[in-house]
Amino acid sequence: MPKIHKTILPRIKKALREKGVLKTAWACVRGPWSLIADYRRTKRVFGRRVQDEFDLRYGVETSTRVHLTDLKIDSPNWIYAGGYWPTSTAIIHEALAALPIRFADFVFIDFGSGKGRVLLQASDLPFRRIVGVEFSSELHDIAVSNIGRYKSDNQKCHKIESVCMDFTLFEIPPDPLVAFVYNPSSEAITAALAGNIAQSLRQHPRELWVIYVTPAYNVFESGPLHLQQQKAVPGKYTIFSNTTKSVAAV
Repeated sequence: MPKIHKTILPRIKKALREKGVLKTAWACVRGPWSLIADYRRTKRVFGRRVQDEFDLRYGVETSTRVHLTDLKIDSPNWIYAGGYWPTSTAIIHEALAALPIRFADFVFIDFGSGKGRVLLQASDLPFRRIVGVEFSSELHDIAVSNIGRYKSDNQKCHKIESVCMDFTLFEIPPDPLVAFVYNPSSEAITAALAGNIAQSLRQHPRELWVIYVTPAYNVFESGPLHLQQQKAVPGKYTIFSNTTKSVAAV
């Protein structure tokens, strides 16, 4: 069952601040039952042991879904997050292949990196280094294990690390950067990340790219980045950059 202190109580406090007493009271009447029904439904998906082709080939575990309430997260921003769901390997490959960059010049960062699947696949390209930022200690520990176990004949970058922290507090390095975001959070938190990226560009002007998978919010359009590509197949993603380079057709 959902943990009350991790699901219902924080949402009541948040609703009181944002919606007032009457709307919160109505949500309290129907909310717990909806939450429990959703939890039971999603646990059938999130709790099932899954191994896809990527995991079987490389001896890692990145496929099994994890419900949010089953994760230990110290950051108060946990309430804005979602459960763990692996990124499609096809999307990662297609989006990275489209970038018109010399990979050896760039640092790659996955904001909300989960179990590290994106980090592992990105390491098949010769990035300067690869960093994952994940605020769930359980997912971070699995990512560290996966990084140590991953062996691929195609791997070209071996400087891979997972950092366990809230990505809104992560200090963005001043290197040329490829930022990967798989719609990890609410609009407010994703906007905070976009603001941090924009601030980093003002402080350290350099080439920067953002790959935003399943984009739900228009948070990157208003800053120094502009839309380079928008794709709906095999999965929806957008690419932003502060350069005038054109992405490759894939």
